[in-house]
Amino acid sequence: MALCEKLINGCIAADCDNPVFEGAEPKAWIFNKAEIASLTYDAQNPNIISAITMKEVSDGVNAVGYTISQLGKTPFSGSSTEMAEGNYGNTFTETVQFVVPDNSPAASMLLDNMAGGKFLVVMENQHNGADGKGKFQVYGSKKALSATAMTRELYNDDTNGGWLVTLTAEKQPTSGVFIYTTDDAATRTYLDSLVDCGD
Repeated sequence: MALCEKLINGCIAADCDNPVFEGAEPKAWIFNKAEIASLTYDAQNPNIISAITMKEVSDGVNAVGYTISQLGKTPFSGSSTEMAEGNYGNTFTETVQFVVPDNSPAASMLLDNMAGGKFLVVMENQHNGADGKGKFQVYGSKKALSATAMTRELYNDDTNGGWLVTLTAEKQPTSGVFIYTTDDAATRTYLDSLVDCGD
């Protein structure tokens, strides 16, 4: 029986020509996991997705995703990936946090549905990685994200009275999954082709 021992396969060093830096762009893409038919992974690197195929919901019409837009200087602040130590192997916990800048009947309906849903989210890192493939990070690819907290504080200066939503996926087998087609612009155009926000 195999022990599934993991071996590193590269040097660990600072990239002086392309140093890592923090931050995310103010737009992300969110998909209902139940409406995703399949994720196509790169044959050479299982941490890269090359395509998202949406399920057909009616004759010739596929399900769509949606966008999350954030205001301010630090969009998606509070989002993270953290290793979780286990007795029989380590896993990763992914957290995506964002503000719903609204408090209305329409927002409440959205939040009610989100409270019981499962999701995949793609966020755009400001840093794109040494090979250019680290720009669009996928959260909830293996195990879906689900809502673990929703809070509205009437006088909260950060949310301006809106809702702070936290989506979490525990026990992910990998530290990071990314989506990449041919370059940044093509990947962004591809993701936009999968969503509909009525504009």
